Amino acid sequence: MPDIRLLTVSPPVEHGVKPLKPTRKTKEWNIKASTATHSKNPLRALLAEMGSTTPQTTKPIINLGLGDPTTLHAPPPASVTASVRAITEGKDNGYVPGAGTVAARQAIADYHHQWDGVRYTAKDVVLTHGVGHALDVIFNVLIPVRPGRSNVLLPKPGFAQYALLLNSLGAEVRYYELQEEKNWEVDLDHLEGLIDDDTKAILLTNPSNPCGSNFARQHLTDILDVADRNKVPIIADEIYGHMTWDEPFVPLAAVSTSVPVITLSGLSKRFLLPGWRVGWIALHDPAGVAAEIREGMFAWANRIFGPSSIVQAALPDILTTPVEWYRSVMSLVKVNAEIMEAGIPTIRGLSCSKPQGSLYMLVKLDPSIHGTNDMAFCRELYAAQGVFLMPGTCFDAPGYVRVVIASPADIMRDVVERLREFCAAR
Repeated sequence: MPDIRLLTVSPPVEHGVKPLKPTRKTKEWNIKASTATHSKNPLRALLAEMGSTTPQTTKPIINLGLGDPTTLHAPPPASVTASVRAITEGKDNGYVPGAGTVAARQAIADYHHQWDGVRYTAKDVVLTHGVGHALDVIFNVLIPVRPGRSNVLLPKPGFAQYALLLNSLGAEVRYYELQEEKNWEVDLDHLEGLIDDDTKAILLTNPSNPCGSNFARQHLTDILDVADRNKVPIIADEIYGHMTWDEPFVPLAAVSTSVPVITLSGLSKRFLLPGWRVGWIALHDPAGVAAEIREGMFAWANRIFGPSSIVQAALPDILTTPVEWYRSVMSLVKVNAEIMEAGIPTIRGLSCSKPQGSLYMLVKLDPSIHGTNDMAFCRELYAAQGVFLMPGTCFDAPGYVRVVIASPADIMRDVVERLREFCAAR
């Protein structure tokens, strides 16, 4: 039997007449953003909003919204001399490894051994563009590409950038409570109750932004016990490490004998160099169970090369800054803490716990006097007195405001008096 085929026969075309072309549908632009839109930083958004408005007062503006310590004290002299030398010698202008040069990473390992009593090697350290970049690296290393299947435990109150980075990765954020009546210590029962088989890490901020707390060794041991029982690593954001005054800072890695501790630090706060964008990750793995984390850190570091080669060349000198320089900085911060600690309780409707570390403190608003809207409080304070404080809502602490204690003492005294005048009129 012969093949039977369907033939499509075109209609005859009249002589001299062109066939009609099919009408094409008009296309519309359809550009959509990815989950990157989840990464809007509420702190920066509020700073931009306040910066675009003009206060109703003629008093000078005092901006205590951003944790920028550069007006408090000059940075270490070595940061300038070593960087200038690296530039003028011209030996450090080329590409560097993604994780950072061996010399820079070894300098960081030596720094932590000196100050924390923890032994690292250069193979345990990865350089980043500040701690924000370090967070992005370690979150990407720890969280598998399974949206909705992983969770990370964050402190509440806590720094807003943690959640916005995790949201962009599709990870679930679970908040554990900090207890103000115990100097913002972790509620250990609440923390442990949040852990399940999909918990990838506990994030601990010590000293705390925004609370200004400094955990004692025993409390850190208790937190490590929770992590060890549940076999969950800890990301220790210690960018404010050793920035305490009444009690010494205890690094988490110095206490851990089994739990992997991923320490994040950098030059922005303790060295007063936030604009230089130098941070790092240091992995302490006392039980030898986190080899994949180390491998992931170095692999991810090659996606974006680390800080400037000039700063990396200067790091060995910067990190050996004399102890006296650190003491001079912290003596100024301590004075500011004492000014605020003494002044806040004397102001109508305000109270606070004693700041112990970092560059911050949380001030509680009495809702019977100031209401429950901390955002409105900050806007009205800025309009009436020219003082910009950050609402606690930005840190999951509604009903509070955050005060940065990193300006000269005379400015901090002025802030107390302007708060007194503003609150008396409410």
